[in-house]
Amino acid sequence: MDGCARDAGRRVKRCRDVPMTRLTIVAIAMGASALASLAQAADIRRGEPPPPLAPPVLAEDFSSGWYVRGDFTASVMRRPAARYFDIVNFAPGQWVELRDTRGGTAFGGGIGAGFKYRWFRLDATLDIRSAARMSGFAPPQGNWNYAGPLPVPSRVERFGVSAHTALVNAYVDLGSFGGFTPYVGAGLGVARLSASGYTSTPVPAAAALGELATAPTLTNSVKWTLAWAAMAGVAIDLTPQTKIDLGYRYLHMGALRFADTAGGAYRTTVAAHEFRIGLRYMFGDGLPVGH
Repeated sequence: MDGCARDAGRRVKRCRDVPMTRLTIVAIAMGASALASLAQAADIRRGEPPPPLAPPVLAEDFSSGWYVRGDFTASVMRRPAARYFDIVNFAPGQWVELRDTRGGTAFGGGIGAGFKYRWFRLDATLDIRSAARMSGFAPPQGNWNYAGPLPVPSRVERFGVSAHTALVNAYVDLGSFGGFTPYVGAGLGVARLSASGYTSTPVPAAAALGELATAPTLTNSVKWTLAWAAMAGVAIDLTPQTKIDLGYRYLHMGALRFADTAGGAYRTTVAAHEFRIGLRYMFGDGLPVGH
């Protein structure tokens, strides 16, 4: 018999208590679940909104970093270390230094193309220049210890040097200040050097003693060399896309060696202090990638 039969006096009450207890538990569980759902919904409503999606990278964003440039250049050639190989006065020959050398001035222009990313720029440039006249003094009979009637020095050696360069350059922009952007940079590449118009002319006192001018015929007068450069300057904004570039460049182009048809040889260093004014044009909206 069940509990209701064993306790007749309390049967109705006990039989009623069992289902009521179960209903109460179910009701409490359902209420708790509903409250949890409401709390979760409230937390979602009160939470931070999801971050916006990043804008897509468009083709014009990439194209805006590219630029072209054109420059006018004045090159003041550094005083060269120059010498010649004298086979006339010395056997089997001897190198003779030129003293009080002077470097001439050349003018030229260049073109280039490059890419800018934030504060960093990279470009390639091609520059051509007119011939610069170099000169130096030589001793009589190729001997700086000469003792005789001729003056020391007795001759002026002159020759022209043409220098064309192709460089890859890297620059660091140092910030923008009211439309002015200073920068520093360095470049590495090749130079095509050529010599021309060599003349050896006696000084007036030597000419009075019968010394004559000579003009040897040059051969093997073109040489390719390694070139490097160090630069500094400032870019001035005309528009977001157009800038004037005012710069200084020290350009070292190595040594030029050449000869003449009589068997003589010559050697000179070639380097220049260059002052440039140019124009840069940036494609796209004028803002570099990563601006």
